[in-house]
Amino acid sequence: MRRIESVLLGFLFLLASQSAPAAQTEGDTRLNQALVRLAAEASNFWHTAPGFIARETLTQKAIVPSKRKLRIGAAAVEPYKPEFKDREIVSWYGLAGYQKAPEALREFRCVVSVDGKALGDAAAARTRLRAAIQSADDRTKRSLAEGFEKIGLSGSALDFGQLLLLFTRANIPKYSFLVADTGLIGAEHALVLQFRQRAGKESVHISEGRKNTRAPLEGELWVREEDYRPLRITLTVVRRESHDTEIQDDARVDYAPAAGANLPVSVVYRRFVNGQLTAESSAQYSGWKPAGAP
Repeated sequence: MRRIESVLLGFLFLLASQSAPAAQTEGDTRLNQALVRLAAEASNFWHTAPGFIARETLTQKAIVPSKRKLRIGAAAVEPYKPEFKDREIVSWYGLAGYQKAPEALREFRCVVSVDGKALGDAAAARTRLRAAIQSADDRTKRSLAEGFEKIGLSGSALDFGQLLLLFTRANIPKYSFLVADTGLIGAEHALVLQFRQRAGKESVHISEGRKNTRAPLEGELWVREEDYRPLRITLTVVRRESHDTEIQDDARVDYAPAAGANLPVSVVYRRFVNGQLTAESSAQYSGWKPAGAP
């Protein structure tokens, strides 16, 4: 099988532990209760998520680099139409930290199939992932990450499953929040909170190939009206790469109770360059189980 080299976009969230000013919030008791629950869920995710693995079905779409072609006549004035390539990757998926960087959880995958073609025994892949995320040897985890880089399409996005960790107790004061609306996610009635990261050094760290930039965050938190359990987090990052190029990254992560924790059930990511879609990926997670389960 031909492998496509990829440039993977990773969002590495800075989970600062130092004290910070109080969060800017509107005078709504629902908001304060929601933020208390949010911080508790983030803490629980940090402690429990690395103990579970799931099956991930990831579909990707990305623009194929254009090849120069000589065009004449009417074709020479037609607007350029980008060509997209699709890919489906099924993997065992888990979260863990590197021993040399324990302050951040990262995603790890052991691929089972690509575009319907099996890469090996699924049970063996699950065993390999389980051993890697429980290992104290960072080389084992790095091997999985590098293996996936050689399979995913260029422009794929990683490290969204742990978006909940943006809202730890230490991080919440770095955002302003307000109750914006109500809505439905399936049959769940949700309270919609808008958040915006304050200006300053605290920001998302975007690592893309050899380029590293920082950008402020904004988005929405959807929490269940009944008990404020987080249901969905949306994220938007907009930045200028040059005077005539604007890049926008959008992400949406849905969470649901699974195996005793609030874990991701779906992730949707899109990238736009000057308003044009250039990459899209969608991941579905099923069968969350303790990593040590047979």
